[in-house]
Amino acid sequence: MRFWSRVDGSENGSGPSEAPALIPARQRPRVGLALGAGAARGWAHIGVIHRLAEAGIDVDIIAGTSIGALVGGCYVAGKLDPLEDFARKLTRRRIFSLLDFSWRGGGLIAGDRLQRMLNEQLGDTLIEDLDRPFICIGTELLTGHEIWLQKGRLVDAIRASYALPGVFKPIHFAQQWLIDGAVVNPIPVSACRAAGARLVIAVNVNADAFGGTVIQQPDVVRAVEQVGADTMPAPVPVPPPRDLHASPPGISAVLVAAFNIAQDRLARSRLAGDPPDVLISPRTGDVGLFDFEKASLAIEAGWEAAERALPEIRWALDHLSQLVSA
Repeated sequence: MRFWSRVDGSENGSGPSEAPALIPARQRPRVGLALGAGAARGWAHIGVIHRLAEAGIDVDIIAGTSIGALVGGCYVAGKLDPLEDFARKLTRRRIFSLLDFSWRGGGLIAGDRLQRMLNEQLGDTLIEDLDRPFICIGTELLTGHEIWLQKGRLVDAIRASYALPGVFKPIHFAQQWLIDGAVVNPIPVSACRAAGARLVIAVNVNADAFGGTVIQQPDVVRAVEQVGADTMPAPVPVPPPRDLHASPPGISAVLVAAFNIAQDRLARSRLAGDPPDVLISPRTGDVGLFDFEKASLAIEAGWEAAERALPEIRWALDHLSQLVSA
C-alpha cells in the first residue's frame, strides 16, 4: 500500500535505511505506546505507528485517549489501513455530511453516522479478544473519575473516549455515562505502566499547538453554531489572531479553545508527574483542532516526529534489554 511521499520525493519512507538489530523477545522489555488526545491533530498517530513498525519497534501495549483511542483501537484490531484511507479522503463537504446534529442526548452531534462507519470495520469486536492489551480512557460523567476501558465492545469504548463534552453526546458503557477521556488523562502514560510496560513511548500531538490555530474558528465550528440554519454556512475568511478584537470568535470556538487550553495544562502536569521514557511530539501547529481534512499533513508530521525519536527509542531498548538479561 502506498502511504505517502516523503519530503525528499521518495515513497513509503524508502531510500537509505538502517537495519535495526533485532532483540530476542525474551530479552526485550515490554513496550507501551500512549496515544494522546488532540482532535484532528491525532491523525499524526497513524504516521508514528507506521514509522515505528518500519523500524522494527514492536509495541506490546496500547493506551489511547479520544482520537488516540480511535487510532489505537483500529491499529490493534488490524484496521489501521482502512482508517488511514478514510482520513486521507476527508474533505470539508465529507466532514459536514458526517455531522448528524441533534438537540437531544447531551450533545450537538449524535455521532450515529460515525458509529455506523466504525461498525462496518470493527463490528462486535471485544477489547478482551484483541491480540494485545488495549486500554481506552474515558471520564465518568457523574463523579469525574478516570475510567480505563479494557473489556466490552471496542466501538462503544472508542466512542466514549472521544465524546467531547457538549459536542458529542455521552456514551452509556459498563453501566456508566462516559465522556471524553481527555478531561482527566490526555496522554495515558499511567495506563501503559499499569499494564506492565517497561518502556513507555508517549505521543503528544498538542505540543506544537501555539501557531494561532487554537483560537481560529474553522468551518466545522461555525456549522455547530448555526446548527439551526437551513443550509450550511459558506466559508468565511478567518481573521489573523491580531484582529480578534475587531472580529471576536464565536461561542463554540471559545469553548473548544478553553477545553484545549485546559487539556494542554493537564497534559503537562501529568507528564511531569509520570513522564514517559520517550516523548514523541509531532509538529502539528498548522493543523487546527477541527482540520480533519488535513490528515495527510498530520500523518507526515507523525512519521517525521517518530523518525527523530528513533535513536532515543533504540538506546532505551538496548539499555533496558541489558538490564533484563543481566
